[in-house]
Order: sequence, then structure tokens, then C-alpha cells
Amino acid sequence: MKYVDKPPDGGWGWVVVLSTFLVHVIALGSVKSLGVFYAEFRKVFHESAGNTSFISSVFVAIVLMCSPIASALSNLTSCRAVVMAGGVISAVGLGLSFFAQNIVHLIITIGLVTGFGMSLMYSPSLAMIGKYFDKRHATANGIAISGTGVSMFILSPLFQFLIDEFRWNGALLIYAGMALNGCVFGALLRPLHIKDAGKVEETENETSADSSQTCKSVVPFCQKVLEMFDVTLLKSKHFRTYSVSLFVLMLGNSMIYVHIVAHAQALGIEKTKAAFLLSVMGIVEAISRAINGWLSDRLPVRKLYYFMVGCIGLGICTIAIPNSKTYTGLVACMVFYGISSGTFYPLIVVLVRKYSGVSRISGGLGWAFVFKGTGFLLGQPIAGKHCQPYSK
Repeated sequence: MKYVDKPPDGGWGWVVVLSTFLVHVIALGSVKSLGVFYAEFRKVFHESAGNTSFISSVFVAIVLMCSPIASALSNLTSCRAVVMAGGVISAVGLGLSFFAQNIVHLIITIGLVTGFGMSLMYSPSLAMIGKYFDKRHATANGIAISGTGVSMFILSPLFQFLIDEFRWNGALLIYAGMALNGCVFGALLRPLHIKDAGKVEETENETSADSSQTCKSVVPFCQKVLEMFDVTLLKSKHFRTYSVSLFVLMLGNSMIYVHIVAHAQALGIEKTKAAFLLSVMGIVEAISRAINGWLSDRLPVRKLYYFMVGCIGLGICTIAIPNSKTYTGLVACMVFYGISSGTFYPLIVVLVRKYSGVSRISGGLGWAFVFKGTGFLLGQPIAGKHCQPYSK
């Protein structure tokens, strides 16, 4: 492990950015590209929109809500080992999905097993960027998470092609082989320890004092668990408020990815063109994330306000999509959606770091993603129940 006085803001950190970018291509991009499989699953298993959407909602919820476990394992071992283990578990889950005979099987293998593997790859890689970068954190994070948009542009039409050529289960088996590359991505995450990491912001010091008082009143085992999962972060008013805002944001944000393809097909749009909508949003979002991450580090605007502008744009677009009845209108919505999403996404981790402190960023990401995951878990089935009358 390498010891430094402060984040290097470069050097091997750019390799860590590359690794996290590729994790987002394979892991997080699949979250938003599963809408292509959604229409196929409904047709093959003759299930309702609400029941079928549970595959994607459980998958995303597990990816995010298991982040505290991933953070705890990273503290016990290393981010490198956890990400590599996640690649193996993800591949196993996707491989077992090849034999699915019903939706429940897919909820278990894709939603639970693969979701847990992806979770082990996700938050530890983002935490490593927070350790390698300080002043250029938003720029580095924006480049890394733009992998999600690139993935949507590539994976959505690729998944549709694989489904047409090898059926849905063959496509999942090929994707299992792609997920194994997580072992390579994890190997690039060189451990880094910051000597003065204990000197963090005031909000962290307050919660650290609460932690010491809490630990005195519990048995040693419970004390170890509290420290490992960093539960006392939830006592910070600023961190708690920000986490609740992520829950509300993702409650609405999650609805689009899984339902947009089915919504377009219900309007009479051909399957390949419907799947291309995700690609349009993906490439716009990829460019927007990188640009806005760079701009937020340089413009004289508070990052919290920058974040709020993206949230407002996303809300406007979410209202416009159900009222767009033509393919041109849907494409325009996807472009605006990608721009808005790309405005706030680079700042999610940056604000978590602000409210938790660099030394507790792993725990902060874990708990923030629990709130995000809860929003994803509830948002898609709720939208599925309301859209059923339109998709018959």
C-alpha cells in the first residue's frame, strides 16, 4: 500500500479513473440497458409490466443497497480484492440465468446474485477516485461515470442484436463472459493510504465524537460492526438530508430506463429503433457527464446549486416523455434527459465526500447508495403498474 500526505490529483489516479470507467461500462451501463431485455421477458414469460420490472428494480436496488457491505469488505480487505470478487459473482449470476424458466428465477439470479456482484464492483471503485483526487475530484468522477452513457450507446443495440441472434438466454450468457472482466478492472485499483486522512471536515468530527460515545455503551462485537459499517454517519444532519434527497430523485429517475423501450413499442415504433432511444440518451449523457464534471470544478458556482439545476431539468423531462407520441419527440426527450442527468450525476459522489469526509468516503457512499437503491426498488414497479393499461 502506498502512503501519501494528500491525494495526488493525478498519476496512477488516472488509471483508477479508467478502471472505474470500465466498471461503469460493464456494471452500471447494464442497469440502464436492461430495458431491451424487459420487452423480451414479458413476451417469453407472459408476465405483467409490474412483475417483469421487478427484475430490473431488484437488480438496481441490490447494486445500491448492498454498498454498505461492499464498503465494509473494502475496509476489511481492499477495494481491489472486493471489485475482483464482484466480477466473478456477477458472471456466475448471469450464467445461471441461462436456465431460467420463469420470472422468479431471473429475479434471484439477475436481481440478487448478479446485483450483489455488481455492487461489489461499484462503490469501491468510486471510493478509490475519492482517495486519489481532491481539487479535480468532479472532473475525474465525471470522466469515470461517463462510462454508463457509453455503455448505453453500445450495449443497448448490442443486446438487441444478441437477443435476435442467440435468444435472450444466449445473450445473458455472453454478457456473463463480459462481466468477468471485472477481475481485470479490480486489479488496476492500486491501494492508497492518506496519512492525514483523519483530519476531515467539521461534520465528520461531530459524528466521530458521536461514534466514540456510542461505542462505549456496546459490547466489542457491536462496536466493531458499527465501525465497519460506519453507522454513525447517519447522525449527521447534512448527510442524512442529502441521502433522503437522493431517494426522492431516484424514485423518479429509475422509471425511464426500464419502461422507455416498451413505451416506444406500444406507440408502434419498431424494436430496433425503440432500443436506439437508450443509445441516444447514453451517448448524450456520457458527453454531458464529462463536460459538467470539468465545468463544476471551474465555474464559480456552488456544486450543490449545480446539482439542483440538473435535478430540475430531469423532472421536466420525466413529465414530457409520456406526452411525446412521436419518435422524433422521444428522441428530443432522450437528448434533454441525457443533458440533465449528466449535469447532476458527476456531483453525487463529490457531495457525498463533502458531507462524510475523505477518510469515511467508503461508508458515506455505502449509506447514500442505500437511499438511492430504495428509490430504484420502488420507482420501477410503481411505474409498471400505472403503465399497464397503455402497454396491452
